[in-house]
Amino acid sequence: MKKLFQTDPLIEIVNSSQLRLIGTYKFLEASEGHCSFIYENFSFLIKANRVHIDVMKEEEFILHVENLLLIEMKRQVNDYGKV
Repeated sequence: MKKLFQTDPLIEIVNSSQLRLIGTYKFLEASEGHCSFIYENFSFLIKANRVHIDVMKEEEFILHVENLLLIEMKRQVNDYGKV
C-alpha cells in the first residue's frame, strides 16, 4: 500500500530560495533577515537579505529567502554527550 502523506522527517531546499521541513520542529525566533529553529535534534540558523515564513503548521514549516547568505546547522547534544 502506498503512503499518501509524508511521515518521515524531510528537509527540502529548492533553488536556494525555499526551505520546507516536515517533522517535529521548535520555532525559536525570526526577523526580516534571519530565522532560527530546532528540527530533529539540530539547531538551524538561516540568514538572508529577506526571510519570509509562508507556512507554520504543527509538523510543516516553509520559508522563502531572498539572497541566501548562510545556513548553519548544529547537532544538539544533551548533558551526557548523546542526542
